[in-house]
Amino acid sequence: MKRYFESDDVLSLLWRWKKQFTVVFLVSFFGSVIFSSPLFIKPKYKSFAQVYPTNLQKYSDESPTEQMLQMLESDIIRESICSQFELDSIYEIEKENTYFKTLLYGEYSDNVHFKKTKHESVEVSVLDTDPERAYNIVNAILERFNFEVKRLQDEKLKEAVFTIKEMMAIKSREITFLEKEINIIRRDYGILDYGSQVKSLSREYYRLLARGNEKSGKVDRVKTELDNLKKMGVKYERLSGRLWVARDSFNGLKLKYETEKNELQRTKEYTMNFVNPYKADKKIYPVRWLVVLISVGSCLLGALGVISFMDKINKETLS
Repeated sequence: MKRYFESDDVLSLLWRWKKQFTVVFLVSFFGSVIFSSPLFIKPKYKSFAQVYPTNLQKYSDESPTEQMLQMLESDIIRESICSQFELDSIYEIEKENTYFKTLLYGEYSDNVHFKKTKHESVEVSVLDTDPERAYNIVNAILERFNFEVKRLQDEKLKEAVFTIKEMMAIKSREITFLEKEINIIRRDYGILDYGSQVKSLSREYYRLLARGNEKSGKVDRVKTELDNLKKMGVKYERLSGRLWVARDSFNGLKLKYETEKNELQRTKEYTMNFVNPYKADKKIYPVRWLVVLISVGSCLLGALGVISFMDKINKETLS
């Protein structure tokens, strides 16, 4: 059976219906040219930046790039940008509309895009009818990203600083208590350095005994001091050891406290621009020649189908 759409049949059909095809071509061509003009479709300009994440704290197994994408796509940044640039007015969405949020966020996601590049950077791109506004939105998103990351990290740092400060206060009270106990022993029992005093007093005691001064007041004094060392020396040593550990712990906490506090006060950037945003000087949407080509092609193809059908009906009627 002979196929209907063979080349000879198509050429013959085009020739017999050339006027109609010409009209369809002209109408579709000029119609698509007009309807793709700025009068009907507002041209959009694209501004974009490519950035690397820096100074991000690791919270999970996600890469810094994935963390950056999550923050960029967060509600807090979206809400901030929509409010700052009054995008509801730009997108002509009434606040009284029942689906206000859905429509606004839908337009936002259609015009604001974030994607990871093959080089592990993140591309932030914005489409807008105003090239300067598109440029400003890209910059505002990156500024807001830096602000929000610093805010979140500062909250963690503040918690750490507060905790360390509390631990320092506990250690300080412990040090004060131990110093008080040691000073009491020093005052009441004359113990200043247990190890050296034991050695020196023992030598002195046995030296006096060797000279036959057992009944002298000096021997009694030395013996009293040795008894004091025997009675309170172990406690003194234990308290001194605890004091040394407490002071060492306090100094470590103090160093960590100063480090965390300096980190809290330090100004940091969390993005490193690889491609800086710029104001586009050429629209990216719509591509008019493509709109015209698709429109004309679709109309001619549709017309071919309709005319082919009508031509077939006419032939069957005549036969």
